[in-house]
Amino acid sequence: VLSTPRRMKCSLDRGKIVQILAAASANLLSILFGFVLSWTSPAITLLQSEATPLESGPISTNDVSLMTALMYVGCVVGSLVAGWLANAVGRTRSLLILVAPQLCGFILIATAKSALFLHISRVFSGFSAGACVVVFPIFVSEISDKSLRGVVGNFLGLGFNFGCLVGKCLTSYGGFYATPIAVFVIIGIFAVIFINLPDTPQYLLLCNRQSDAEKSLKFYRGIPRKETMPNDVAEEFSELKNSPSLMNQKASLSLHDFKGGATILAIIITFFLNGNQNFTGNRILISYTESLLKDSGAQMDTAAMDVVVTLTQVLAAILSIPIVKICGYRRPLIYFYAISCIFLVIAGIHFYIAECGFDVHNFGWIIVTSLAISVAIPGTGINSISFALPAEILPVKIRGTIISLTLVLSWILAFFSIQFYFSLANFWGHSLWMWIFATWCFFGVIITYLLVPETKGKNFDEIVKLLNKRIPKRWRESTDRD
Repeated sequence: VLSTPRRMKCSLDRGKIVQILAAASANLLSILFGFVLSWTSPAITLLQSEATPLESGPISTNDVSLMTALMYVGCVVGSLVAGWLANAVGRTRSLLILVAPQLCGFILIATAKSALFLHISRVFSGFSAGACVVVFPIFVSEISDKSLRGVVGNFLGLGFNFGCLVGKCLTSYGGFYATPIAVFVIIGIFAVIFINLPDTPQYLLLCNRQSDAEKSLKFYRGIPRKETMPNDVAEEFSELKNSPSLMNQKASLSLHDFKGGATILAIIITFFLNGNQNFTGNRILISYTESLLKDSGAQMDTAAMDVVVTLTQVLAAILSIPIVKICGYRRPLIYFYAISCIFLVIAGIHFYIAECGFDVHNFGWIIVTSLAISVAIPGTGINSISFALPAEILPVKIRGTIISLTLVLSWILAFFSIQFYFSLANFWGHSLWMWIFATWCFFGVIITYLLVPETKGKNFDEIVKLLNKRIPKRWRESTDRD
């Protein structure tokens, strides 16, 4: 018979395994998002050629632009719906529901006869991706133990970048229909696993289902249903029940829910973090890597460099997991901003020299290195933390709403920035934009240092106290009503 300490250790280890497996299962949806975003890169060449699988023949450049842009339209709608859906039906049911549009999108791709099929499919896929980006961090944050939260929070970036790499390879080397087949398999695996998972303890408490919340916490902490909670888990459950963010909550939101100095600061931080994908230049650099390399004067196989950049992203995503595990969120975020700032400045200098008419033929490796790092670091470290951190610092009741709102603004900005970047770059040059992105990263270092708290190993009430320390005393409340 196991002694009590050994039994507690076994439960703890089993609980961590359950949490990692649950987060990894949910992360299958971020892999699908990577497929969605990367599928167009190799598919466009095929779709515009005489070997196109479409019965209507090769698609036009306008069709390509519309197909790319419509994904962000779907993302906007999905982000708007996600917060409401997560609060209305729960976190796990939301993710199960949101996989359906992704399935519809790839069925349309697999059966496409004209560009119209592809346009509609991108709206469906964008809707699912935009909504899942909202719900996934909330789900992971609410099921995770404090010691694991940083690690599983980084699954989003790792899954997305891994999906980008696999999606490009499948379409490039497996053919047009390889990616849809892989998506169908992944969706099947996800549904089988996820349909058996309970909802998060926080959501169940929010619905006044205390008994179900207790069972949920026991499940995610690896405690058999018939056993009593160990003292540490019982204490965690008591803290959840008594948390200001969960006590006496009503289903509907009010202006009162957004008041309080710590809450307002958390909202400001969330808006800033969700600006990262656009203002670090990440979306533009990923979308136009090949064109930027050509304009830089670099003489190389740009298609091969595209794969190299994606591999760099995956490697950076893998490395960011132990970094966040050891150091938490705050310190790595400062370092990631600083590294991105340096290499964006270098990229800007290279473009400026090329734009001035100097021969940079022998210095192509500089722009490749700087762009690879400028894509990899924001695309993995910065963005992973930017998605995970708001789910930890925002009050539960407004969490879905605020994250949805910030993502909607981010998707709208992405639509216009990607659509008009080259028109503006032709007027001002690529160099100015690299320096604008670098400036955002520079301010990111300052804002993170001054405002962002370290959440590693802390519960929500402790995080609120840290937020309170970063605002003037007259704006603080004796008890934050979150």
